[in-house]
This record gives sequence, structure tokens and C-alpha cells, in this order.
Amino acid sequence: MANCHKNFFTATDSYHSKVTLDGTKKESLKTSRNKLRAHLKKEFSEKNRPSIKFQMQGSFAMKTTVNPLNGDYDIDDGLYFKPQLEERPTPETVHRWVTDAAASYPTVDPPVDKNKCVRVPFKAGYHIDIPIYDLVKEDDDNALPYLAVKGDGWIFSDPKKLTGWFDDEVSKHNNNGQLRRVVRYLKAWADFENQSSRSKIPCGLILTILAAEEFQDDYGDNDDEAFGNTASVIRERLLDDDSISNPVDEDENLRDRISDAQFNNFMERLRVLVESADTAIDHQSEEEAAKEWKKRLGDRFPVYEDEDSTKAKTFGAVTVGNAIKVNTGSAT
Repeated sequence: MANCHKNFFTATDSYHSKVTLDGTKKESLKTSRNKLRAHLKKEFSEKNRPSIKFQMQGSFAMKTTVNPLNGDYDIDDGLYFKPQLEERPTPETVHRWVTDAAASYPTVDPPVDKNKCVRVPFKAGYHIDIPIYDLVKEDDDNALPYLAVKGDGWIFSDPKKLTGWFDDEVSKHNNNGQLRRVVRYLKAWADFENQSSRSKIPCGLILTILAAEEFQDDYGDNDDEAFGNTASVIRERLLDDDSISNPVDEDENLRDRISDAQFNNFMERLRVLVESADTAIDHQSEEEAAKEWKKRLGDRFPVYEDEDSTKAKTFGAVTVGNAIKVNTGSAT
């Protein structure tokens, strides 16, 4: 059986090194986030609007962010009113507050007011999504977050609790961060597939939940087997039952966020991925196995020559070289 763990993770130019945000990009995002936070707080204060605080969420908080092929990487930074709003405005109103405040920040392009967040595109080539929450107190110790969704009102949503759930899933597996890597591989695969597919793969949140719930950790340090077998179990599960429960909100079925056409495309793309993974893992040649993975993961996946092939080429070069030297010597 071929072992492409080095192609996935340990080699200097591994797939993981190419799909993961490097330290420079992470620091740029953090710096921009902190400065934008300070600007929004200042704007809200000057306009006598409610006090706000921020909480990182999404893939950046879960440490599963990937470097997208289009280069437009991002973070989600939740804005929370504190304490809860006494007279709650409409989602449209609070979205306008954030959009107007962000528009006056000097290093951004015009903000985009989306249904569930305000997107702030930076001229440097990345963006920050700002979902807006009101914290509704249950008692002296607890408050529930409600997300401002344009057209739908204020909807319960707890991304901080979701991050805690994922961290708990990671802690269950003593595997040197392999679960997080498998999530990154799955999201990077989806990004590659989305370049050529009319119907997009489901969002990173759904992929993360599926990977965490079906993670196959019986393969030691072999990321290729862990990734391939996790994808296979995800597919088998969805063939049996296509529901995808929100792990921190039992009333929400995340399958409802996916159209039938999108889901069918996802299942077909998964089928092809799993078939290629099986072929690659069962291959005797690691070079040929890597070529099979590259079909599904794109040019960022490296292919190395098999050791025997490299030795043969080296031996052949030495033999030819020696023959030339002998012939040249006899001619003189």
C-alpha cells in the first residue's frame, strides 16, 4: 500500500503547508481585526449607539482556516451588544449601523451588507465578516445570543458554544492535531471542486461538523488514510440519513441550508473523492498514488518520484557518464 503522508503533511512543500494560512497572513488579519474593532467602537460611541464587544468565531477560532485558491481569505468576528438591547431595533437597522461605521474606515472597500453579516473587504485582499448579536439574559449568569438576520428577525445562534464543541471533539483524539488537518483538507478539496462546479459544495461549517463527527482516527500518522476514510464514512452516513444536526442546537437540521441540487452535487463529488482515495491508498507506487490524489485536490498537491525510480535514473546517469569518459579516454 502507498503512503502519501509526507505529501499531505510532513514534506517542506506539503499539501497542508500550501492550504494553511501562513503566519504573515494570520498576523495581518489579526491586526486588521483589532484596528477595525477599535474604529467601530469609536463610531458607535460618538453616535450614542449601544455599547458593543467582539468575539472571534468560525474557522479562525477553531484553527481550521484554509488559504483559498482565489486568495480572498477571511475571518468571522462577531459583534455583540452589551448588555442586551432594551429596545431591540430591526436587523436591518443594526446592519446599517455597522455598515455605515465600517464604511468610514480608511483601508477598506465599500462594505457589503449581507443577510447574516456585514462583510468588510480590505484593500490588501482579504475580508472580515461581522455577524451581529444581541445577548438576551436568561438569568444573572447566562445570556443567549440572537443573530440579526435581515428579513428573518433575530434568530438564536451560538457560535462560541459551537467552537467549544469542536475543541472538545479535537481533545477526544490524541493524534497531534490530525482532526484539524483533516478538516482543512476537506475544506481545501471543496474549494478546488468549487472552481469547476456550478453547484457549490456546502459551507465550511457543515464540512467541519461532518468531519468531526465521522473522523477516522485509527490510522496513526497517515493523513492520507485518515482523510480518505473520513470522507468515505461521511458519504456512507449521508447515504443512510441525510440529516445534519447542529451539535449545539438540536432543533436545527443544517441539511435545510442545502438545496437538493447542491446536496446531490456534494454526494457525487464525495463519491469521486472516495473512489480516488481508495485507488491511491491501495496503489503500490507512492508516485502514482500521489498523482491520483492530485486529480481530486489540484496542483497544490505535490507528487514525488518513487525511490526506486530515482535510484534507477541516478544509476543510469552514472553509467552513461562513465561510458563517455572511457570512450573519450580511448580516443585520445
